Amino acid sequence: MSYYRFSGYLWWFYEPDQWEKVRTGTTLQDILNLYAFDATLRSHIMRLAHSIEVWLRASFTNHVAERHGPMGYLNPAIHVSPTSFEKDRSKLDAMLGTDSTERFVVAFTQKYSDPRPPVWMACELMSIGLLSKWYDNLKEASLRKAIASEAGLNHHVLSSFLRMFTVLRNGAAHHSRVWNRQTPLRGVTVKSPPKLLETALDGADESRIHYVLAIAAYIVQRVDPTSRTVASLRDHLLTAEDEWLEEMDFPFNFENDPLWNSAPKAFANL
Repeated sequence: MSYYRFSGYLWWFYEPDQWEKVRTGTTLQDILNLYAFDATLRSHIMRLAHSIEVWLRASFTNHVAERHGPMGYLNPAIHVSPTSFEKDRSKLDAMLGTDSTERFVVAFTQKYSDPRPPVWMACELMSIGLLSKWYDNLKEASLRKAIASEAGLNHHVLSSFLRMFTVLRNGAAHHSRVWNRQTPLRGVTVKSPPKLLETALDGADESRIHYVLAIAAYIVQRVDPTSRTVASLRDHLLTAEDEWLEEMDFPFNFENDPLWNSAPKAFANL
């Protein structure tokens, strides 16, 4: 790795308020262990993202199509901000393009004269960042609530979470340092959290990674209950040094919280 990448982890081992003064007793292996922990953490974040993104695309599709029809998502009247809608639609158009190699896009353009596809195709093209913006711009609170209720959350909490999770997910996808990265974003305070989130969010810092991972773990258990992703993430977090977990804002003995101990459900018999 480059020295610049390496130094992103080395900084954490500096003496307090002493730039480039490494704490006594620190070894190269200590730094590499943190690097390896972060690398594996990124893979767990992408596994969380898989469940959340697949669910959000399906939920947005189902609820919007049922209420407004397959092309209703393109109606400016169902969006709060016309300006934001125009920007988001332009981003979708860029993904469609005339040279798209997606089989379903090619088949659609060959068969129909519509410049844009129905919502179920569009959602499969959107990134989680673009889809979260489309969701946040829906004018009908009842529509946003219907989608958020599947994740067991208030729609304001879901909107806030998606903004923060998109940043974390993109950092993981681009192999950036994520374990203690700070952003200007801050999640909303969950005033009446679901029972499974009560302990995890009690006193949580809404700008730190623990807040985002806790809500992500809760959503995955709601929308993808057979997944072992949450249990695997918990096991990985238990390999961390106590200081690393503290830096991530994870509470002491977090592993005893019911949030991190819900066993995956088996598939139902067909």
